[in-house]
Amino acid sequence: MPVRMGLRAGDAAKRPFRLLLPALTAGMLFAGAAVSPGPTAAAASAAVPAAASTNAASGPAPFVQVTAGAYYSAALRADGTVWAWGRTLYGELGVLEPRVTSSIQRPVRLAALRGIQSIATNRVGSQVGVGSDGSVWEWGAGTGPSALPKQVKGLAGITAAIPGFALQRNGTLWYWSHPLAADGTSEAAGVPRRIPGTYRFTGLTSWSGLVYGLDEHGAVWGFGLVNQPSGAGQTLISPARIAGLPAFKQISAYQNRLVGVDSAGRVWTAQVETDALYSRSTPGPLRLTGKPLRAGTPLKAAEAQLVDYNTLLIRTAAGELWTTGTWLTGRAGRLSGPAGVREAEAGIHHALAIDAGGRLWGVGGNQWGEAGSPNVNRDRLLYRPVPVLPAIGVSVNGSPLSSGYPADLRNGRVSVPLRDTIRSLGGSLTASGSSLAVQLGQARAQITAGSAQAEVNGRSVALNSPVSQSSGAVMIPAQLLALLGVNTQWDSSSGELHLDFPAAASAK
Repeated sequence: MPVRMGLRAGDAAKRPFRLLLPALTAGMLFAGAAVSPGPTAAAASAAVPAAASTNAASGPAPFVQVTAGAYYSAALRADGTVWAWGRTLYGELGVLEPRVTSSIQRPVRLAALRGIQSIATNRVGSQVGVGSDGSVWEWGAGTGPSALPKQVKGLAGITAAIPGFALQRNGTLWYWSHPLAADGTSEAAGVPRRIPGTYRFTGLTSWSGLVYGLDEHGAVWGFGLVNQPSGAGQTLISPARIAGLPAFKQISAYQNRLVGVDSAGRVWTAQVETDALYSRSTPGPLRLTGKPLRAGTPLKAAEAQLVDYNTLLIRTAAGELWTTGTWLTGRAGRLSGPAGVREAEAGIHHALAIDAGGRLWGVGGNQWGEAGSPNVNRDRLLYRPVPVLPAIGVSVNGSPLSSGYPADLRNGRVSVPLRDTIRSLGGSLTASGSSLAVQLGQARAQITAGSAQAEVNGRSVALNSPVSQSSGAVMIPAQLLALLGVNTQWDSSSGELHLDFPAAASAK
């Protein structure tokens, strides 16, 4: 993910975008539900949407930055929250530890991250974010013993970061690494070290351990961390200007290839000599193999990225999306769908975009849900951009729900992950076969996976949506929480389901 200096989450709040869901009453929560005998609708103080448009997929808060890698995606909203979806087999998303589940197919919030102003990825599983206070956070595969977000200690006053590297406001560049343990897992990061010199980068991008910086004059600099041939750790490649390239205003990387856009909007590609980097005890500096080549397109580009070794994703100055090959959607040409695209990002076989209203769109490969949409064909390929599924937030007693599983909005009803939600509310859960018993304060419920019937405090209740499964988690309708005494309110201005249960707070 290219890092653009000066971008802050709050900047996008000035853009005129707002999605309003209907203002609902508590009684609407039970639309179509029969209760016999049991708690009355008045006893449940919930306000959960009975209907909502899934077409405005990104939710009320506009997204301001998007990033993508090998079958995963992440995005930053104007409120400083980070959301992720796609493959999480190796912990790429930073919401679950490796092997817990293989993928998350709708945006889930990283509850530990707040006040983030920019995010970046190395496109092979590692993510990093810079907080509004200048702190640095990392998460995902290869970021230590845990894939969950943690602060990189010893860094302050940071304005931009890429996995393994951070740039201070005064131009000081720092790096840190995660050595591999004997079992192949990554260890905790060492103390960040300063790289000699001062650097005025206006943009950063990376692929795996190699990083490319774009300076204020349009020159490209190469640096990074590579594994030593002996396997005894990593070696720093010191920053050095890469000779032979035009002056660029935007760059991106894919394996050993660079793509850049010059001031006239022309797109160039170049190949970096990388073989020697992994065979010398003292690698670097980065050099080109041959001369850069002009891409054969008349488009005036604002940014360009490689979807694979030969296929380009181009965002034009007019906010259109184009692809030059068949790898993304099966054909070259303009991608229909979002208008006024202001940011685009290519993963591997998929791409994402943010339109003028701050909404997210996905296109291309969707085998792991990385494009953010249900699969509509056997190919698991989105042939045209579609809105990413809604990013629905859940908070418990004023704090974000800590869960690796996202809330779900289907048929106008919000469902939440059972285990993590009940735990956060201070309740307990026991299972017996397909039957689940929930205890929350003095209230009790008995539910069965796949059923829209429940027993609440000994009374039979018809739920407005069935107990289901999504991404490996059991999901329950918010209505059930209301019947158990939880104050449940839907905030249409933030796309957030607020759960308030004082007994949970007092029990802590």
